[in-house]
Amino acid sequence: MNIDDTRYRQALERIEALIRHLRANQSAACSLAEEEDLMLMRLADWQTGLQPHHQAAIAEIERLYQHYIRHEPD
Repeated sequence: MNIDDTRYRQALERIEALIRHLRANQSAACSLAEEEDLMLMRLADWQTGLQPHHQAAIAEIERLYQHYIRHEPD
């Protein structure tokens, strides 16, 4: 397994974690809830369409994971 495959598989796992997190912690504020809904749609698209060569998307998934799950600043 090469590094791209590893990052791809990790990205798929992180998509699942992000979806679970966003669904479990959805904001009550309308503007934030709308933003989270858009992110859930984007994650769902990646969940079905992500490929190992989609490096920009994989990097964005990592950034989102660090922000929402690890609570690290952008």
